[in-house]
Amino acid sequence: MKKFVLLVMASFFFLGVSARANEVSTPNQVADYYNLGTQYLKSDQYTKAIAEFKKALRVNPLDNSSKIQLTNAYLARAAYYNNKLGDYKNSANDLRSALFYMKYYDMNAVDAQTLTNIKITEGNLSSVLSAINADTSANGRFEAGKALRSQGEFAAAVTEFQASQMDKKYRKDSLIALGEIYYILNLNQQAANYLERALYDDPQNPDAHLKLARVYEKMGNADKAANAYNFALSKSNENQDILNSLENIWKQKIYNDPNNFEAHANLGAIYQKKGNIAGALEEYKTAERLNPSSVVTRLNLGTLFQQEKQYETAIEAYDSILKLYPNHMSAYYYKAQCLKALGMHDAAVQNYKLALSLDPDNKNIQDELFELYKKDMTPDEMLKYLYNEVQNSPNDPAKLYEYAYQLHKNNKLDDAIIYYKKSVQLDPANLNAYINLSLAYKQKSQIDNAMSVLKNAKTKFPNNEQVKKQYAQLEEEAKSLLYSNASKLYSQKKYKDALDLYKKISPQTVESLTAQGACCQLLNSYKSAITAYTKALELEPKNADVMYYLAQSYVNDDNNEQAMIYVKKSLELKPNNPDAKELLKYLNDHYRNNILAQAVSLYEKKDFAKAFPLFEKVLLLNPNESTAYYYCALIYDEQKKYWPAIESYKKALLANSNMYIALYSIAVDYDNLARYSQAYNYYKKYTDAVVEENEYTKYAKTRLSDLKSYATVKK
Repeated sequence: MKKFVLLVMASFFFLGVSARANEVSTPNQVADYYNLGTQYLKSDQYTKAIAEFKKALRVNPLDNSSKIQLTNAYLARAAYYNNKLGDYKNSANDLRSALFYMKYYDMNAVDAQTLTNIKITEGNLSSVLSAINADTSANGRFEAGKALRSQGEFAAAVTEFQASQMDKKYRKDSLIALGEIYYILNLNQQAANYLERALYDDPQNPDAHLKLARVYEKMGNADKAANAYNFALSKSNENQDILNSLENIWKQKIYNDPNNFEAHANLGAIYQKKGNIAGALEEYKTAERLNPSSVVTRLNLGTLFQQEKQYETAIEAYDSILKLYPNHMSAYYYKAQCLKALGMHDAAVQNYKLALSLDPDNKNIQDELFELYKKDMTPDEMLKYLYNEVQNSPNDPAKLYEYAYQLHKNNKLDDAIIYYKKSVQLDPANLNAYINLSLAYKQKSQIDNAMSVLKNAKTKFPNNEQVKKQYAQLEEEAKSLLYSNASKLYSQKKYKDALDLYKKISPQTVESLTAQGACCQLLNSYKSAITAYTKALELEPKNADVMYYLAQSYVNDDNNEQAMIYVKKSLELKPNNPDAKELLKYLNDHYRNNILAQAVSLYEKKDFAKAFPLFEKVLLLNPNESTAYYYCALIYDEQKKYWPAIESYKKALLANSNMYIALYSIAVDYDNLARYSQAYNYYKKYTDAVVEENEYTKYAKTRLSDLKSYATVKK
């Protein structure tokens, strides 16, 4: 990797302490940090220098001299890491930090020299990132920023987030991260700017509102802070940290202006949310005393009494508002809730309707009014009512969903499916719509459609346990149904159709793969059977039955060598399997017979040297193989080795007492050895055993006549 040149710009070093004459905030303390940092930098103690210059900037973020020297310290250490140690990762981090202080620390315009220095540093950083194969895509820069932030490398992280925020996909999150880091670094105006930009892209983001509220509060802008806190609070579940912050803001306002009735009313609202009813009531009364005509205060009093279930008192507060402002939607709405709680159904409906006439798109009012209607409706009336609602608002996903749900409850599955699908199209974030649509398909036994819906839901709600659980249940049911249908087809000998169903089971199991193998065997597709059984063994390597089935398939595919391997493995795991034993016997017999056939062929070609070892191999496999003994004896005869031949003929007879030709052969060999008494005895045994006339019996009888005098001679 090329070494980069340390950027030691004269204009930086020659600023000196005199350049700080107009700086503010504890100049002596800043000067001490600055001077110590400069000493460390001159003696190449870069890390210590960086720590001192950071201290100076924490005391006075506007101290330009410390910022310049801090930049030089980072650049010097980056060069040291790069040129001396070859530590490119740390070199990259220091270059990022240097860029932060040169380019992103403040919002001031830079001069030509600084701009040149920035370009050089950016080039150096690009070279280092290339050397370590860093991911410089928007995603890579964003992830690098997150990692650096978690390590406390805030300055370096800013440089990465500044790069990633140029991509639309990462802009909002990068801007929020930048706002957070600038807040940590006490650069509040920049923090506010970045968070405001994030909210421009996503105005409803509660996290950005909360972070911005804290920045505003730190900047002393209480009104903006309160607005941001209130928005964040509206999107949270009574977050205590937010409530505490708002409480402090309104207390400070009251301290500054005890007659600020809005501050008292807002403090009362905070107390109410925190459950401090007495404190809330006191603040509301103070606010009402300071401004008796305040609608906000009366409304808050009403909600306080409503919260305490003092519904009649709450209604009095709402009525007092309505006398002055007959078109006050919130007063009608809250009054309707109180009437509903008191069981005054008709009056509640009337007030809900009045509230809805003033705010026709208010979903809360719509839903609560509908809940009241539902109690008095028959199922048919409910469906008719909802149908009219859907016709009037065909693009309202909530109404479409409710109509689909009621259709579903009344077992009108086809219509329910239609409206669930419309609801999901308009509101893809409605989890219940996916779940119920899947259930409707399931009830119609359309398992594939049900699973398709839930698969879509899994992509949108990857961490939802209900979706995961229901999808898993459907998978099992789908498998069970496929198994059942496939088994029926198998029992009907429709093996091809059964095989097609078994293949659809997902994920595949040992059982489904074994069934596929069985179908393939019956379809004489032995290679496919082998593939299926092999996959089953990958899932369950010690399944003795699958090994046996695989061995069968190899036999059918004329691969007895592989068949032998698997049937032996099967018997190792399941020694008493009679089918496997029978198959092993068959394979051994087949193997032995093959060798015997080869040996006989070689004998017939008079290649005795190759034939004899094969006959011996047969006898090792089966010591009772009479044919092998007989042929070994024949080879001995060819070699005129009569005594070994006689022994082999006798072993052949022991293995097979009906091999009468061996009797004749023994007699001939004894005859050749001039052992006439033994020869006579074996000729006699042969002629006694073989009654049919043939050339051997004729010769044997001739020799019996010739050797008659040896008949009484003992062996």
